[in-house]
Amino acid sequence: MIGIGYHDLKGRVVVATEDIPSGVVVCSSRIRGLAPERDRYSLQKEENVHLYIDEPGQIFSHSCDPNLAVRDNEYGAFDFVTVRPVREGDELSFHYGMSEAESVAVAACCCGTANCQGRSVGFWELTDEQQAVLVRLGVSDFLRRWYEGTSRPATERHYQPYAALQTQM
Repeated sequence: MIGIGYHDLKGRVVVATEDIPSGVVVCSSRIRGLAPERDRYSLQKEENVHLYIDEPGQIFSHSCDPNLAVRDNEYGAFDFVTVRPVREGDELSFHYGMSEAESVAVAACCCGTANCQGRSVGFWELTDEQQAVLVRLGVSDFLRRWYEGTSRPATERHYQPYAALQTQM
């Protein structure tokens, strides 16, 4: 169903090896480790917790108009689910704002979509309308809880490294 390809600007990417209908889980990722602090390869699980996940989940590209959404899964990581039909040969991608409150992953986006924002933008950086679109498609449980119960923060949020969080437990 999926395979690894190569893109001149992005490097390794995940591509569909056959047509895939909407609503299909194309990858159930598992935790490879905890990130000591947020970085461009980690995915956010909770406010102060960032994970490294296994491949191919780790190498799904960012797109401002994604064909995948994220769902928390039973392994403590994420499932990646198609949000529309995907054609054989298409690159599989999700909006990094589906798992990241603030994204540091892609400084210069090259998704090439009409909705391109120029870089990966975290969920808290999006407009209310953009957040609603991502929530409808599928975001992490952490971001869904925040969206459904908390108003937009008035100031920028800063995260503690996971190591600091462990000392508080």
